[in-house]
Amino acid sequence: MITSRLLTDADFASLYDCFLLAFTDYEVDMRMSVEQFRQRLMRDGVSLPISAAAFDDERMIGFCINGVGEWQGKQTAYDAGTGVIPGYRGRGVAKELFAFLERRLKEAGVVQYLLEVLTSNVAAATLYRKLGFEDTRRLAVFRPQKGTKSIKKMSETVEVRGIERPDWQLFQSFWDGYPSWQNSIAAVERVVNERHIVGAYIESVCIGYGVVFVPSSNLMQLAVSSQHRRKHIGSTILAALETREHLKINNIDERLTSSLEFYEANGYKRVLNQYEMLKTL
Repeated sequence: MITSRLLTDADFASLYDCFLLAFTDYEVDMRMSVEQFRQRLMRDGVSLPISAAAFDDERMIGFCINGVGEWQGKQTAYDAGTGVIPGYRGRGVAKELFAFLERRLKEAGVVQYLLEVLTSNVAAATLYRKLGFEDTRRLAVFRPQKGTKSIKKMSETVEVRGIERPDWQLFQSFWDGYPSWQNSIAAVERVVNERHIVGAYIESVCIGYGVVFVPSSNLMQLAVSSQHRRKHIGSTILAALETREHLKINNIDERLTSSLEFYEANGYKRVLNQYEMLKTL
């Protein structure tokens, strides 16, 4: 008999094993160490007491892990991962998990539910829409182009150096849109010990910056002041961040066409797309 319940810290090891098994055939490589999984949950603000799993007797066979925080001015739950292991799919497990969680989220003061799903995952996207989620944005995923070496045009007018304490008021003035939950300011601040931030300076004035989530080499944010664009400053910041290794670039709002063109010009290929979806609870 399949049952659902909320999670506790004691479920972490089982959740990790179930997560890896549920995503073995996923389009994105989700393999990671236990520590990387723990860091991912921290970045996404996951709270196990408002996350749930499905069990067949004592075996965890599916899960829905949630982060909670403010999103666009409202208390929001973020689906940081929903998965069902092979052999149990097509039996309504995910649907039951969402139904089980919805009342608990409302009791916790959550007023909306946010998630992302690959556009190619038609079954999951269809389920979410049936559950009341509505599309808010399409997000692009980039990876380094294999077999080609990007030769970046670099700016000789800026100095790039590390930043310990980001000036978010200044940085937000560089934005044309806003980052996804995983790349948000709150996410960056949750992983102070796992982030790497650099700024581009002309004399003592910061005119651009970039942030990487080090455990998985994910670029979380990169922006340049509108007055200093098309001067190779973004490419200079990107190159400084790539000194560790090639980056993974997730969830770029596809309406920001200049950003899409920027990453393509710097040796990255658009490989996947996601729907960002939101449900009012």
